Amino acid sequence: MIQPPFLQPGDSVAVVSTSNFTEQAYIDQLVEILKSWGLKPVLGKSIGARQGSFAGSDRLRQQDLQEMLDRPDIKAIFETMGGYGIIRIVEDLDFNAFKKQPKWVIGYSDTTFLHSHLQGMLNVASLQATMAADLEVGYQKMSWETLRKALFGEKLAYSVAAHPLNRLGEAKGTLTGGTLSILCNAKGTLTDTDTNGKILFLEETSEHKYRVDSYLQSLKRARKFDYLRGLVVGNLTEIEEDDPPFGMEAEEIILEAVKDYDFPVCFGFPAGHGPVNKALYFGVPLQLKVTESGSQITFKPGNGI
Repeated sequence: MIQPPFLQPGDSVAVVSTSNFTEQAYIDQLVEILKSWGLKPVLGKSIGARQGSFAGSDRLRQQDLQEMLDRPDIKAIFETMGGYGIIRIVEDLDFNAFKKQPKWVIGYSDTTFLHSHLQGMLNVASLQATMAADLEVGYQKMSWETLRKALFGEKLAYSVAAHPLNRLGEAKGTLTGGTLSILCNAKGTLTDTDTNGKILFLEETSEHKYRVDSYLQSLKRARKFDYLRGLVVGNLTEIEEDDPPFGMEAEEIILEAVKDYDFPVCFGFPAGHGPVNKALYFGVPLQLKVTESGSQITFKPGNGI
């Protein structure tokens, strides 16, 4: 896996909206955060643009991201919001310049499409992490500080409280995954997620329980669990009950879907849609330990190319 170089003070970084429109107030707050880290934010043309729910037309968003992928002075790309839209532009992107000079791509939710594409097609690491839109609920220091550490190459290790549904064990590998529903939308495309020999991260929001189950069963039928080394389950927020009730909680639905496998499972990791969204490297070696007293996740990045 190719790891982009860590950031240095003075680096220029891009701020783009390739999915839904993001309120300017949250963009302004993000700019101030990046400046406080010693970075130079460069706003893309999609910032402030709007067409329906999108941050401008498909063409504008594609060209904006393309420019930031190509520019050699840009060392990282910050997505401002998830929602929907990257699937409409991802296959029109040219990654030739990016492959020669890879940079960190940061975001979650709809950015799952980009993470999956970068790893599956290009073998390049990226960062699942908080975005400008999360500032709507206020500045969450815990989330943003982990992102800063990850980008500047400081130690990134987490301890997670024990969960009654955890499955004990240890695993080493690289992390992949993201938002469950989006992973299913990418299945069978050039942006499909390769899970073989990896540790899978899953999170979700605003879905009915039967849909969560259907997504998991779809991944299972696609053999996405067959060669997993481990599973990390993040935030599961606003999961709606069915009528009649499904009969299980979201965590129980996940555990049932992987009951035929023996890899360790860590529930309750604070990442994804939720009040705390800690940064996770995708495509960087890590060690996962799930014990009776809790779980430990330790990333072991290199120095970058």
